[in-house]
Amino acid sequence: MALDRNQCSFRRGVMSLVLLSLLKREDMYGYQLVQETASSSGGKIITQEGSLYPVLYKLLEQGLISDRKVLVGRRMTRVYYHLEPAGEVRLKALIEEYKEITQGVYQIIQESDV
Repeated sequence: MALDRNQCSFRRGVMSLVLLSLLKREDMYGYQLVQETASSSGGKIITQEGSLYPVLYKLLEQGLISDRKVLVGRRMTRVYYHLEPAGEVRLKALIEEYKEITQGVYQIIQESDV
């Protein structure tokens, strides 16, 4: 089943919330973010690095996070992402929006629960 644009936007929004939340804990690199997402969600949110990077790049463009390259070993470079103050502000707003939406959805589905 193909996803429509609204579903993709919703998923990107949720991933933005997840990534900003994880980066509030500590600076992380891409693969680490994938692992922490799976681990912290109890395996309920599984993502691939390929779908993670477009969200990270968007957060970078918006100035919500920054990146820094770190040489690991002789040749490998890892890019660590860091939550900026603007990202903390946006995270707080996203958390409030998410709480409101999930409470509203829960009220609706609770009424239709059989």
